Amino acid sequence: MHAPAEVVADLISPAVGTVERVDEHTCVLHTGADTIETLGVYLGLLGADFHVTGPPELLTHLHRLADRYTRATHS
Repeated sequence: MHAPAEVVADLISPAVGTVERVDEHTCVLHTGADTIETLGVYLGLLGADFHVTGPPELLTHLHRLADRYTRATHS
């Protein structure tokens, strides 16, 4: 996550995941969900930029969401 660990930790329950500080501006969020689609939604709701390293299914889903949102914002 491109946000301080303290900020991300305040946004999630410890039951949802753990936050690992990288530096004062970034952290790693270890989390999961029942489905890849749900995980994609949860990440978007955190309100911070993020970088996903896997699983590949999540990356594919996020590309689909990005394409869908791009189409939705063009007239």
